[in-house]
Amino acid sequence: MKIFYTVLAISFILIFSGQAEDYNFNNSIISVSTVNNSRFKKDKINKFINYFSKTEKGRVFFKQTYRRQGLFRDRIKQIFKEYDIPEDLIYLSMIESAFQVNIVSSAGAVGLWQFMPSTGRIFSLRVDKWVDERRDFEKSTYAAAKYLRSLKRKFGSWELAMAGYNSGDLTVKNAIKEYKSRDFWYLSQYTFTKQTKNYIPQILAVIHISKNLSEFGFSNKIIDPRIELQRVELPPRTSLEFISKISGIDYGLLKKINPSLLRDMTPPNGTYSIYVPYGYKKKVYAQLSASPRSKVLFKYKIKKGDTLSEISKIYSNSIEEIVKLNNLKSTSIFTGQELLIYKQIYVDKTLKKEKSFIYVVKRGDSLSMIAKKFKIRTKDLKKMNNLISNKIQPGQALKILR
Repeated sequence: MKIFYTVLAISFILIFSGQAEDYNFNNSIISVSTVNNSRFKKDKINKFINYFSKTEKGRVFFKQTYRRQGLFRDRIKQIFKEYDIPEDLIYLSMIESAFQVNIVSSAGAVGLWQFMPSTGRIFSLRVDKWVDERRDFEKSTYAAAKYLRSLKRKFGSWELAMAGYNSGDLTVKNAIKEYKSRDFWYLSQYTFTKQTKNYIPQILAVIHISKNLSEFGFSNKIIDPRIELQRVELPPRTSLEFISKISGIDYGLLKKINPSLLRDMTPPNGTYSIYVPYGYKKKVYAQLSASPRSKVLFKYKIKKGDTLSEISKIYSNSIEEIVKLNNLKSTSIFTGQELLIYKQIYVDKTLKKEKSFIYVVKRGDSLSMIAKKFKIRTKDLKKMNNLISNKIQPGQALKILR
């Protein structure tokens, strides 16, 4: 045991010694200024190396979270590479969320990267009653990469970028202004909350352990296998249960890999992409095209003489479904009123599957724009869909032949 501690102490000296130290990350360098704080820094990092490698609670946490990252690690590293983020900063997510996509903090931060709703929206994450893309591991990782890159550009070092990620960029900006320094280790001796002071040393500690697993008594085989995924674009209001039935994909698995769908179905306003296991994409599209149960949502304007009963029969919607969808207090309707109605998509089954597909019209689309997008003539697109005029509406399904 004494020999072990001697070896460990020597390794710490080799790793953390020096006047102006550099932490060599896999594809970048986190530099540390020459301010004389090396002992302070070493002590902080060593404290958490000891915690995660020697205490029972710390070892359990590291082992469980290191294993869990296997589901996402390769894809996260690819995204980080696109944005010139050190790939080892994947371990920021270990400290933030323990690599859990559904975790919610007491403050309301959600997902792998613990975004608050407002910050998530700034970085293009959709957060509403249908979808919470903070739970989408890929989309939230893109948001985290953009955020970290912007913080690095603003503050000049990855340590301060991480501090800004944890405490907010205004906190870091004020600290730099007050103490006239851009060295995290210097600033953390005089400012920042306890949480932020510990945040960077914790991340650097788990990075060091992850690079030296056997040295700290961990197996390099303790990692979950990744699930190979593909994205498929679905019509509005398509349920995961329906996709499970037509494709044979386990419903529980679909829910697990699509935690951002808060109602287990795609939202009503336009198409939305979900994850399916690799190899199922073509099958899902083929079954969707062949199935009369593929529904889209559209607005129906009440005409004189219409009744809710007649509308429900024409469009195969139950009266209860229409009332609930439109938040109606009764079954009374009036001329000119607009109601959201489900409409089923029927596709010509004789078409060659590889050369035809369904496009659902989005808000702002025009027939000419869609024709240009798919490199076909507008008049041919009208002919394919038996259209008399160029008028189309959001949610309308168009057949595309290529």
